[in-house]
Amino acid sequence: MHESDVARSSDRFRTGERLLTAVQVAELLAVPKTRVWSMSRRGEIPTVRIGAREVRYRPADIDAWIARRTTSRPRGTQS
Repeated sequence: MHESDVARSSDRFRTGERLLTAVQVAELLAVPKTRVWSMSRRGEIPTVRIGAREVRYRPADIDAWIARRTTSRPRGTQS
């Protein structure tokens, strides 16, 4: 991680933004918590590692992840 990344990361954290658990993210996405855990292990969803086996999620990162995955038309339809 670069020094500027650390500065940006710590600035974001100081805003008082509380980190979410996998259960909270699962509720937000309306999916089982096991899916969130699997997506985290595969690197498909942004995480914050807080221990050897524990991760949390920044609300802003989850919002941005959702926005990147949002489409204007349903899957499987032709344009």
